[in-house]
Amino acid sequence: MSVKPSIIANPRSLLQQARRLLASDPKAAVRQTRQLLEGAPGEPVLLRVLAAGLRKLGEVEEAEKAEAEAIAASTRSPAHREAARAIAAADKMKAVAILEALIGQDPTDVVALVMLGLQLSTDGEMELAESLLRKATEAAPSDVSARLALVEHLHRARHPQRALEELDCLHAPATHGQALSLRASILRDLGRQDEEVEILEQLAATQPAPERYWIRIGHALRNLGRTDEAIGAYRKVLATTPNDGTSWWSLANLKTVKFDDQDIAAMQRALDAPNLPDTNRIRLHFALGKAFESRDAQKAFRHYEEGNRLRSATATYRPERIRDWIDKAEASYHKKFFAERASAGFPARDPIFIVGMQRSGSTLVEQILDSHPAIEGTAELPDFLAIVREQGEIAHRRDINFNEHLRRMSSDELNALGAQYIERTRAYRVTDKPHFTDKMPANWLYVGVIRLALPNAKIIDVRRHPLDCCFSNWKQLYGKGLEHSYSMENMGRYYADYVRLMRLVDRADPGKIHRVIYERLVDDVEGEVRKLLDYLELPFDEACLDFHSNERSVRTISAEQVRKPINRSGLDQWRPYEQWLGPLKAALGPTLEDWER
Repeated sequence: MSVKPSIIANPRSLLQQARRLLASDPKAAVRQTRQLLEGAPGEPVLLRVLAAGLRKLGEVEEAEKAEAEAIAASTRSPAHREAARAIAAADKMKAVAILEALIGQDPTDVVALVMLGLQLSTDGEMELAESLLRKATEAAPSDVSARLALVEHLHRARHPQRALEELDCLHAPATHGQALSLRASILRDLGRQDEEVEILEQLAATQPAPERYWIRIGHALRNLGRTDEAIGAYRKVLATTPNDGTSWWSLANLKTVKFDDQDIAAMQRALDAPNLPDTNRIRLHFALGKAFESRDAQKAFRHYEEGNRLRSATATYRPERIRDWIDKAEASYHKKFFAERASAGFPARDPIFIVGMQRSGSTLVEQILDSHPAIEGTAELPDFLAIVREQGEIAHRRDINFNEHLRRMSSDELNALGAQYIERTRAYRVTDKPHFTDKMPANWLYVGVIRLALPNAKIIDVRRHPLDCCFSNWKQLYGKGLEHSYSMENMGRYYADYVRLMRLVDRADPGKIHRVIYERLVDDVEGEVRKLLDYLELPFDEACLDFHSNERSVRTISAEQVRKPINRSGLDQWRPYEQWLGPLKAALGPTLEDWER
């Protein structure tokens, strides 16, 4: 779609002249633009030039007024509205074409810059998105929407510290609801959950629809180990919205909550409510599955089955992508490949990567290690995944696969990757302990890259019996991602692929990864902890056996479980459901019997 120039009554040459004058004579630029506005009042292009000139003259208040008028005028323009409709209809190509035309006409069009920047951010084009959003904040430094769009992007791109810095640039950030909500989310990601709760309680007391904040308060309280208060927060929501599937599932996800007959009846009534959204229905089925676990295995399984069926209907997971990644790694990963690059990478010894499947016991291992005086437990850090994604974009532009890109990287480039990871993760470290954990399970896919970029980092592979691990994932409703878990077939293949890649790296770079078998850890805590600390080259410390007394914030669904002494309750949970697990067993194949090595 072409965008016609909106200035008709005034010669374009006068506008161009005014723009040129901004650098050399802003007073003349302002004067000329005001004259043009007399013939085209409210014209956003002219208002933006006027605002830029006024800022150069130090007339900030007048500049802000002109910027606000320009933005308001743009939101009313047919082209901007057509772009908004295209975004709402998921017609990305049309939206991008319109917005690029608008920006081509005026590179300071704040509304178009924000709309296109957020679209690109959502699509994962992080570098270009940030460039556009920064141009928007430069063009209108006081505009709240532009600044919040940049903060939202930085939060999505996993730059929490930079996002906080941008929030602090807002005018009156302490009273703006969206800004406070974003701040709470960023503080959560940084592990500062006491501060998060304080902000969310303020929002719940002052903003419309307080139940959305009480749900988030409940999540934060759970992570802080304040389980009774978390239950109270979820129950507060259900008191006013009894059909809310999020609150019911959040209660079920506490693991220690036992639903009574009234709770079950309330959830079943909610399922019968007219026009119930699928998202609510899915959460109710998973919650009822948990409710029936101790009562009726068949009913529990049927609710989980229906919840998974509904959830997988919208999933976009493609198992062949994982298989293709491992096939390409298999073509590259061999002893010579790693030996030739042994001196490359960044030499830091700080990181301890804990990898493996979700629901494998990795949070328990993290809690044990955080109890050691030399180790700081952080969280499931997204930074290495982000670095790999950025490198993948470079490989894509070069029209090569990632592993070929990795093979071509120089020692300096690998060193820079490792240094970038260390720098990016500083924001999560709040102590001066010499080591820190990164418990992002999906880093198992990138252990080969970790070995090259951070050759002195330690890698711990936490592994649990495939039926216990996979079934536990299948009956777990995740907030986002992990779409492989909603199909037994995909879950089984995913586990088998994971074992295959870990064995590949073990063969190519032996002795670099330490394996913790969950069942062995349960049987012999001290013995397995001693082996683990020997691998980490750290002395044994009794505090590691008293991990359940550790009061740190734990931001995973296992938050409650790791605050109790180790017990055998997590073993063999699949057995009451074995008669229905045929598809899972078939997908696991030989891995079902040969998973420990």
